[in-house]
Parts: sequence; structure tokens; C-alpha cells
Amino acid sequence: MGGMCGKTKEAPVNAQRRRLSVSQSDQVQTQGDDNRGLHAVTSGGDLMDLFPNSGRKMSIGGAQAAGPQKGFENKKVELMGDKDFLATKHVGFACKKGLKPESPNQDDFFILQVDEWGMYGVFDGHGPCGHDVSLFVNKNLPGQIVRDGAFASKPDQAFVNAFKSTHNLMQGDKCSFDASLSGTTCTVVLHRENSIWAAHAGDSRAVMAYKKGNQWVAEDLTPDHKPELEVEKKRIQQSGGEVRKLAGDIPHRVFAKGKMYPGLAMSRSLGDNVAHTVGVSEVPDVKMATVTDEAKFVIVCSDGVWEFISSQEAVELVSKYEMSKVQDATDNLCKEAWKRWIDEEGNVVDDITAIVIWINPV
Repeated sequence: MGGMCGKTKEAPVNAQRRRLSVSQSDQVQTQGDDNRGLHAVTSGGDLMDLFPNSGRKMSIGGAQAAGPQKGFENKKVELMGDKDFLATKHVGFACKKGLKPESPNQDDFFILQVDEWGMYGVFDGHGPCGHDVSLFVNKNLPGQIVRDGAFASKPDQAFVNAFKSTHNLMQGDKCSFDASLSGTTCTVVLHRENSIWAAHAGDSRAVMAYKKGNQWVAEDLTPDHKPELEVEKKRIQQSGGEVRKLAGDIPHRVFAKGKMYPGLAMSRSLGDNVAHTVGVSEVPDVKMATVTDEAKFVIVCSDGVWEFISSQEAVELVSKYEMSKVQDATDNLCKEAWKRWIDEEGNVVDDITAIVIWINPV
């Protein structure tokens, strides 16, 4: 548990944590050199085995690092299937280690391309075992979604079922890491035919970019789940929690009533077992959008990007690059986010993850 757990006296938040997802954190729990393979992964291994009759297919996602990583270093990735397929889909991605006080890279992500449809996920871990939680969700959730009986006809229901089942896998003694004060955001976007579905729990935002005449217009597909929002606060209060903003802090946070834990700066997540006893929820909001001719690309990022870059500004930054330069656009977005953190916070930078998916040419 965090260093102030159980104490009711309110103290100013650690200045290095004032923009991070949890206000207090024990030393991050790692084994050796950031060995993150010591927990059970129940997805059944290779996602590609779920699509035996597909023509072209590939997946790429985060993997455990061989050792400690430096700030802004790229996350190690694992690629399965047709390695050239992604280039034909005009998708860019980046997952960068931040400069958080005590953490390895706790962000994770996946990209799944199968014939004419694609699915993309971003996970922002937090807490002592947040890197274990985000990796666990990364390895389990995609399989839970596509195996669900509703996936073909009602993907919105498949998302809800999969978020719940993946969260439940982290409950009790069978989970080999401690998710009591650790969790992750979870945002998944599915692009199939002329539709986009976006499911999310937390504040890893997905944004649609539209070209309307000569203007670029951003539309949030996933409004951030913040504790101070009335519907979120009501659920938390009815569950025995409270929402407070600590002295010197920036976000509102979720606490057990009269306590200094868990201090979570979002109202929905996967994991965070203590926070879920006081109203935090794993149930996602799901939005469906029709892909019109004006819809050009989707951006999915952790709040390492969104802390200092608005949705509109992100769209404008990406739009400066041609569709064929999507990886350059993604890298530039991450560089700009890093610069903003350094300018504002000095020696603290959150982990930064971005995926850009072009869906229509300009």
C-alpha cells in the first residue's frame, strides 16, 4: 500500500506526483532488471491462432524490457504474423519511457490487423505494479474481445464483457501480482468496414480527426473519466468513497471516506482493487461513429500526451504530415508531448504512448 495508507490527516501531495495517476506510491515492485514476465497470462498465447482462415494478419504490442530503460527510450515490442501488413494500413505507433520518480515504463499498447479490420489499444498503468497490470491487460484483453460471442454482431457488448472479465482475472489469490493499489486505463478502438467503436475506462483518450473544407476538426471519441464529473462522483459517493483535491495537487482524486488512499485520479480503470470497493468501475463507455468521407484519422494516446496537448492541437500536429509519413507524425507528437512536460514539470515526465490510424486519404 502507499506510504500514507490508513492515515486520515491530509498532507500536501508530493510535488513530483501532482500530475500522476496516483498521489502516493510505494517503490515500484520489479524483479531483477524490470522482469515483467512473472505473472500468469491467460490469453492462450499467439493471437494469430484465433484467425486460422484469414488472408493477412499481424499483431504488435509491448513486451518486457531486458533491463532498465532511459527516458524517452522506445518500449520493446513483440510482432507476430505478417510484418509488412502494417505498412499498408498507414498506422504509426510509439511508446516512450517517461521520467516518473520511481517507475519503469508502465504504458502498454497493442495493434491487431486482420484482413480489412483493425483493433488498437492503449493502457496506462499506475501504482507499484502498474506495469504488470498494463502488460496483463495487453496480453489478455484482445483475446477476450475477439472470443466473445457478441464480437461479430455487437462489438459494444463484447467490449463490456471483455473489460469485466479481464478485470476479474486480477481478483483474488490466483493473480500473481498485487493489483490492490495498482491498475491501468484501458482504451480500445475497433475499425471495421464503415464504423469505429471506441471503448474506454480512464483517461487514455481516442480522438477522431475530420477535414471539413480547409479546417481540421477534432472530436473526442472517449471523454476522460474524471472523478469530479457528476455521474462519476455520485457513484463513488454511493459506494462509500469521496472525491477530494489535495493541497498542492492538480487533479481531483478518489479516496476511501476519511482516508488517504487510494488517491486515484480517474473514476474508471482495470485493476485498482481497493479503489473498486469505493466506486471506481471497470465498465467501459462505448461509442460508435460512422466513418464519413470527412473522417481522416484516429489518434489514441495515454495522458502523457493529453496532459499538455489538446485534442485539437494533436490533430493539427498530425495533419502536417502526409498519410504515408504517419510514423513520423506519431514520433513528432510524442516529442512535442515530452517537450511540454520538461517545460512545465522539469524532471518529471509521464510515460507517453500514441497510435495514429489513417482511415481515409485527404
